[in-house]
Amino acid sequence: MKKILIALLLLISTNVVNHVYAQVRSDLRQRIGEIRKNNIESQSPLSELRLDESQKQRLRSINSMFDVLISGLRKEVKRMKLEIELEKLNDKVDVEKINKLFDRIAQTQASIWKETFKKEQEIKSMLNERQLITHEKIINRSFRNAKKANPINKR
Repeated sequence: MKKILIALLLLISTNVVNHVYAQVRSDLRQRIGEIRKNNIESQSPLSELRLDESQKQRLRSINSMFDVLISGLRKEVKRMKLEIELEKLNDKVDVEKINKLFDRIAQTQASIWKETFKKEQEIKSMLNERQLITHEKIINRSFRNAKKANPINKR
């Protein structure tokens, strides 16, 4: 009887310790996630703009609409490129069809550029003077970083 009680007590205490350990570990993971999120947000170029809540909401709206539209256009470009590759695999290549696909890809790519420009104009229209200057600095910095990361002339 004594052995059974000791075994039950050990079993219960082990379960309690495991539960507490799992809860502490879960809390720790959550805190680490929050810290990472805060670090990312504080390092974000958007934090440099110091947007108020209405501007942040408008920016989210602009970005979400842009993302939905552009993702569809990018999928369309990818589909047309695959169609071109498929056509090239045929024994008798239909050059006219491939040329039409190239033209449609160019039109779709132009639409992407237009929408990107439109998005930038919408963002600029909601910023004040100080924010506009900071925005231009961020854009220029990102272009410089992109050029450094991906140089055109590799010698």
